[in-house]
Amino acid sequence: MSNESKICLVNDDSIYYRGYDIKDLTAVSSFEEVSFLLIYGELPTERELMEYRSELQHYRYIPESLKQILERIPVYAHPIDVLKTACSFYSTISPESKQNDIFRISNRLIGSFPSVLFYWYHFSSNGIRINTQTKVNDSFARHFLKLLKRGNNRINNNNGNKKFAQENEEPTLEYVKALDVSLILYAEHGMETASTFSCRLGASTGSDVYSCIGSAIGTMKGILDDGSSSEAVMCLLQSMKSQEEADSKIMKMINNNQRIIGFSDEFDQRTPIIKEWSKQLSIVNKSIINNNNNNNNNNNNNNNNNNNNNNNNNNNNNNNNNGSDYDDNSLQRISERVEEIMFDVLKLHANVDFFNATVFHQSKIPTLLFSAISVIARTTGWMANIIEQRKQTKKSLPCQLPSLIYTGSDPIPFTPINERVYFKIPTSKL
Repeated sequence: MSNESKICLVNDDSIYYRGYDIKDLTAVSSFEEVSFLLIYGELPTERELMEYRSELQHYRYIPESLKQILERIPVYAHPIDVLKTACSFYSTISPESKQNDIFRISNRLIGSFPSVLFYWYHFSSNGIRINTQTKVNDSFARHFLKLLKRGNNRINNNNGNKKFAQENEEPTLEYVKALDVSLILYAEHGMETASTFSCRLGASTGSDVYSCIGSAIGTMKGILDDGSSSEAVMCLLQSMKSQEEADSKIMKMINNNQRIIGFSDEFDQRTPIIKEWSKQLSIVNKSIINNNNNNNNNNNNNNNNNNNNNNNNNNNNNNNNNGSDYDDNSLQRISERVEEIMFDVLKLHANVDFFNATVFHQSKIPTLLFSAISVIARTTGWMANIIEQRKQTKKSLPCQLPSLIYTGSDPIPFTPINERVYFKIPTSKL
């Protein structure tokens, strides 16, 4: 397996995709542009980007046979396993071939994974079969957030019965851009990640693209891989309701030598970018809450002029409750306080997962789905690495793996079964 790559450079200054700084890419580019860049090697022209988006849009539709499988997957399944199942299924109905090459497969997986995720999510949660198509000109991030809302938006018909809205309710613009930035940051991180190593290892053996991606997906499910710990981060942050509680809990965990997910001894160049978006979303959401409260106040005043004073008192109480509850502003303050403690005490840096957790939460994405987002985004990087590894494998020797250092017993004679001593099988704690 080759240790050379032209795809991603990670250094102390920044991270570069095919030579382009991620600071520039997240500022002015889109996930689709970055996906094209990683897989095809160059930024697309306007026409190429339009054609590429059209190709991804084509695969938002998922076949009925796959829907039947997704409907059989229980609600308690992990979303990463759902995506891995879909990947394996596609390998049976549309295997890799000269006609169905790696580029077409990459478009299918990248384009369909949000549809797969949300078809399963809404059906397993609510029994709703959502329409996985959105507007043709919807970006990848906008399409993702629209699918998230489908099946959740209940409206009443004339008979007073509830039904589910299937139309294109537009997501908040800042949510779309923040998700776009997250997808770009997760798209690739070089051989520093175990999932990419697993992917390239499979490619170096000559395995098909679906098997390589399936191996990478399974590896990313591990909480120690890049992009997989945002769920654990959110669970930690949600257990703390104030900065003071954060001080107490984090110091207790440090003193007890407990592992605190979302931190590393190396600075993650992606963190400042996503942290800034986390700050922006906390401001946006505060504005949305204030506007909603004002609208409620106006409605109450218009509907019941005789009870203005009572309404105002109730609204003030509601506002006070909103401020004391666990809102996005307190989440932002708590996360920044945790980051500060970890650096001051342990000199550890927050990684991209840490503030991506707050971005996803503030974008109203369920915690359960956090790591699935990184899988969807990283599929672009995995595909780029498979393509590169295959080209390099053709020019090099067959895959040679390092040998393990044996630390077991010296050679011993075989013991007949009637002479063996009872051995109690230990309970696994791994």
